[in-house]
Amino acid sequence: MDALDEVTEINRTHFATSVREGRGAVSGLLPAAGGALLATAAPTVLGLRPRLAEFRG
Repeated sequence: MDALDEVTEINRTHFATSVREGRGAVSGLLPAAGGALLATAAPTVLGLRPRLAEFRG
């Protein structure tokens, strides 16, 4: 194995480890982020609906 292959393998291992750690850190936040998105989107849609009805009629 030449030097380039060794460096490539070191970087690939580091990348795979970083991805695994990142997914582990984010996986706990995803349900909370989804809930926050729905909690924000629902009132927004309900508040815009009457305003959009004014333009239709």
